[in-house]
Amino acid sequence: MKRPSVTTVLFIGGITLLLLLASSPWIVAAYWRVRSDNPIRRGMARAEELGCFACHGDLGRTGIPIPGSEEGVPSWSGSVWMMYVKNDEDIRRYIMDGSPKETDAQGYGEDDALHRHDADAITMPAYGNVIDRRELEDLVATFKVLSGMVGPARGTAARKGYDLALEWKCFSCHGPAASGGLPNPGSFTGFIPGWYGHDFGDLVRNRNEFDTWILEGTIPRLSNHRVAKIFMRRQLLQMPAYRHLTPAELDSLWAYVQWLKETDGGYNGEIASW
Repeated sequence: MKRPSVTTVLFIGGITLLLLLASSPWIVAAYWRVRSDNPIRRGMARAEELGCFACHGDLGRTGIPIPGSEEGVPSWSGSVWMMYVKNDEDIRRYIMDGSPKETDAQGYGEDDALHRHDADAITMPAYGNVIDRRELEDLVATFKVLSGMVGPARGTAARKGYDLALEWKCFSCHGPAASGGLPNPGSFTGFIPGWYGHDFGDLVRNRNEFDTWILEGTIPRLSNHRVAKIFMRRQLLQMPAYRHLTPAELDSLWAYVQWLKETDGGYNGEIASW
């Protein structure tokens, strides 16, 4: 068998290298999405695919009206969860089994707006045959975070940090409960980092860098790096500088970040007393 010439080998090698270079942004993005994956991000994506937000509204904020009823499909937020679920098992039951047809042990009946099975009513469908166990747990985690069912305890520094993040709309960019993952074209990973997990750990290595990132909108270790600075300059969404924040407010934000880390993004935290 005739061996390929040096020219052929070099040509094939060059084409392979060009293909690798051309695909590298997608390879990098895919790698970081897997590395920084978390239940909230997965649950958000699956809820979108399953049509959860079609009835419960954007991020579960506002349910659509139910024909023939003064009530609407319940939102996930605003402490509405208090009326329907008390723990993780209740959430699993609604997701897997949907609206019960008859009065159950909790006292829900057919006349209840959420559970009615009249011909013109909107009822919660059963997803038991559609999702697997991991997807179920991701959806439970997502509901708990989006609904506010879990959160830092009142009077704690972490709670003050959470409230401050709400005030400044930090979650609009960094995702629900700072879970991250929202697109940021041109950035190294392709998305905005969360406040916990691998992407945050690589971005912010210590408290000093955290304070600098918040106050200045950048971190010198990255903005001065010969490669990182290229991506930081070209990304479309830039971190703003919050130079007005006080040391006490930075302490509170840092406490909230630590709470997120300790509770795996909040969903393993205790049920909040809001």
